[in-house]
Amino acid sequence: MYCRDCARYDPEIKRCKDEKVNPQNWETAVTVAQVLGLRSICVFNDYRERLVRARGLDIQAKAEKDAE
Repeated sequence: MYCRDCARYDPEIKRCKDEKVNPQNWETAVTVAQVLGLRSICVFNDYRERLVRARGLDIQAKAEKDAE
């Protein structure tokens, strides 16, 4: 979703009212998640759910390795 199409976008200050970021490609989304954290990415971002799932798989794999 484009920020300007979102109800949470403030056209006067040209920013998200929730102070979220909306990376436009996968590589940028990964970098933003690593630097700023997953919560900094807009919930309407195309890559956010994929990042959430990837983090969940990483945590699950780490737990299985620790259990061995």
